[in-house]
Amino acid sequence: MMTTADVADHSGKPITDGKDKASVFAMGAGHVSPNTAIDPGLVYDIRPDDYITHLCTLRYSQRQIFTITHRNFSCSNILSRNKEFNLNYPSIAVNLKNLSTPVMVRRVLTNVGLPNSTYTVKVELPEGVAVKVVPEKLTFLKLNERKSFRVWFEMRKKEATNDGVADGWLMWQHNAIRRYRVRSPLAVTWTM
Repeated sequence: MMTTADVADHSGKPITDGKDKASVFAMGAGHVSPNTAIDPGLVYDIRPDDYITHLCTLRYSQRQIFTITHRNFSCSNILSRNKEFNLNYPSIAVNLKNLSTPVMVRRVLTNVGLPNSTYTVKVELPEGVAVKVVPEKLTFLKLNERKSFRVWFEMRKKEATNDGVADGWLMWQHNAIRRYRVRSPLAVTWTM
């Protein structure tokens, strides 16, 4: 539902927070749009083991993970591959701790729309932040096929604001069917 939410109000104008355009920090993903949520084309699917990986990256102990999952599990292999929060969640939030070091986030999309579909990414950049998505096109040959992409975030020092927050979005748009589009809020924080 998040990826198909509307960021415009009933009159087609941007959702506001007071008199200003609302940020993702104020409105989240936007207003739920039930008609598009029923048939989104793509979804960010999460599997049960993804949550275990998430618990490991949050530094839960083996005992705490067992209490939650009732499975013996070791985080050492997972942490060697996933040092940071990387749950396959539709919204993407990053903290640029070191302003000169890019941060990379990986996501996986699952095709629930039509076979033989190609989607192209569009990005609204967070102010003062460079965003690069690789690849820029995803082609799905069949239903339930999964494709991954990576998103890099890097400060543009000359343009960064001192308030330490910026937001934008990325959207995967079907090349032929306009209703198939999934939008992910981007939230970036930093300290200068």
